[in-house]
Amino acid sequence: MAAFIAPARTLRPTARPSWAGAAPQVRSARLHADVSTYRAPLALGVAAALLKRNVRGRQRIPRRSVETPSYSTPKDAKEAMIFAKKLAEAFATGDASLPLEDTIGLLKDSIKFLHSEPTLVRIEVPAGGHLNVVGDVHGQLWDFLSIFEENGWPSEENPYLFNGDFVDRGSYSVEIMLVLIAFKLALPRHFFLSRGNHEDESMNHSYGFTGEVLTKYDTDLQVFQIFQLLFVCLPLSHVVNSEVFITHGGLPREEASLEEIASLDRLKDPQEMDEKESMLFTDLLWADPNSGTGLGGSQRGGSLATFGSDITQRFLQSNDLSLVIRSHECKDNGFEWAHDKRCLTVFSAPNYCDEVGNQGAVIRLRAQDSPGMDVEVRQFGEAKKPKNYVGCMAYASNTPGLIRKAMEKALG
Repeated sequence: MAAFIAPARTLRPTARPSWAGAAPQVRSARLHADVSTYRAPLALGVAAALLKRNVRGRQRIPRRSVETPSYSTPKDAKEAMIFAKKLAEAFATGDASLPLEDTIGLLKDSIKFLHSEPTLVRIEVPAGGHLNVVGDVHGQLWDFLSIFEENGWPSEENPYLFNGDFVDRGSYSVEIMLVLIAFKLALPRHFFLSRGNHEDESMNHSYGFTGEVLTKYDTDLQVFQIFQLLFVCLPLSHVVNSEVFITHGGLPREEASLEEIASLDRLKDPQEMDEKESMLFTDLLWADPNSGTGLGGSQRGGSLATFGSDITQRFLQSNDLSLVIRSHECKDNGFEWAHDKRCLTVFSAPNYCDEVGNQGAVIRLRAQDSPGMDVEVRQFGEAKKPKNYVGCMAYASNTPGLIRKAMEKALG
């Protein structure tokens, strides 16, 4: 496999605030048969912790004046594609928002489709074709849109896989999610989404997505909980041409087959899974590679694990694969090879959180006539932001008051 390789070092992840607890707890909203009437409660423990925080000064949120295309269930793929592109172009102005009713309609249509997808999705790229693999984008809208500018709009000939952590930290997570699911409806077999560890309610309370949704939709708890239902429905892993395994976090600490990953019930609350299922679920979303061998502890805390080169080699060999692609960690150059080029990290949020100064990257996998896939790393820098840009983490400090208002509103 050919690849452009530049020296890179691991950046220390942003520390969790002390009030959030040392060990992240993976939570999921329970799937309900009728999303039109579903109103799941907030994670009360996290909400209570948030309400105890001192609320800092609010960031001024600009008014929205640009009209977005109206949404109704598209009658065909062409109509869905027109809507997705127009929505992305409207959001690019920084002055557009999708009305509540249209947002809920788009979310519901996406949930109906994603619910039917398997936990592990198999992708076939024909010889001569390619697949763009994108890492964390974390609510950084203009960097996200620049990926399409530099690599082309999604199409049947230009498919994409976005590998989780679409939301939190950046202040445009709502816009990114809506564009992603609009393209998913337009190109269901050529546009793929993996769940990341930030597609999770408790993480959203800590890192801004909760506050963003409640700000942009007037403290409406229903739309926030429908987003949570969408997150639960996202697949956990993908396999490309029976050669490349792609997941957000990393490999299982206990040996697991692709069949075992595929059989994992991602719709079940992780707290109701047995121990093996729960560890598998958590590792796929949270694990990181280490520079040695065997299992190691994680600087992220709790019972989270890291995996060594021997674990990568064993997983690939036992499942007849050649490469692992994962995301989940910021890298100076937007990517990093590990484990004798058997494990590749891709991170697609340049100048992460408006301050890290890293590059972003996209991986283009090219299918060959013979077995094997060519790996091309396409780096990119930070995109220009509009004058009314709202900085990263702007909504995180607003979350406690917004949750209070949302609860009062829900209780009448």
